[in-house]
Amino acid sequence: MAPLSDYQRQALASYCQLMADHPQLFQPRQQRPIIQDPQILATYMAETGVALGVTAKTPYVYFVVDLVENGRGQGFTYTPYLRVIPLGQLHGGVNVVIVATIADDTLGNLGDLVLIEQERHATGTDEVALPRGFAEAEVSGQDNALKELAEETGYLGSAATCLGHTYTDTGLTDSQVHFYHVPVTDYDPACRQRDEAIQQVFLASPEEVWQRISQGQIRDGFTLQGLALYTHRLTSVG
Repeated sequence: MAPLSDYQRQALASYCQLMADHPQLFQPRQQRPIIQDPQILATYMAETGVALGVTAKTPYVYFVVDLVENGRGQGFTYTPYLRVIPLGQLHGGVNVVIVATIADDTLGNLGDLVLIEQERHATGTDEVALPRGFAEAEVSGQDNALKELAEETGYLGSAATCLGHTYTDTGLTDSQVHFYHVPVTDYDPACRQRDEAIQQVFLASPEEVWQRISQGQIRDGFTLQGLALYTHRLTSVG
């Protein structure tokens, strides 16, 4: 059996600390329980060469590889599963997507939506979408929505109403995103941060946005979810 590499040992040590600090992340699963015994984890890594535990970390997320038990009782197997754990959410923050609509006719047509065009790292393409932002520790969803809107677009509002929330990808992460509606009442370009790779900020009517979606010009899943929730809210209120 090969000895563990320094990388494997560090990943396992960070994992043990994560289990101690945040046991809720390892709550019992009925079908595929997570193996928490460090000796079993170390043996599996030595035999397979797989790195288990906290395999990477950015300012925003942990990349964690768990070892799970597939098939309870006789004949079970161990299988590694990757999950992404958002740090801001882990510490009380809220991931947000902002459905911002013009509420002052000096800023544009009433009801127009604020959109951004931004280069996205994962796709390597420019994508049109609603503004959004990662959770920040101990920052409420309402405050984060107003802050992210100002920083990404320069548009300002004084109130944010939650439209609902979804999981981003239940097969990969427990990250939740909350959708907020913000009536836009002011604009200050000095609020915009220039390190977001945002190509442009523009306004479009809901009808124009749905047309772009049908034509494949808007492909962002968060934007579709946000518009659906906002449209449902308008229909329910109406």
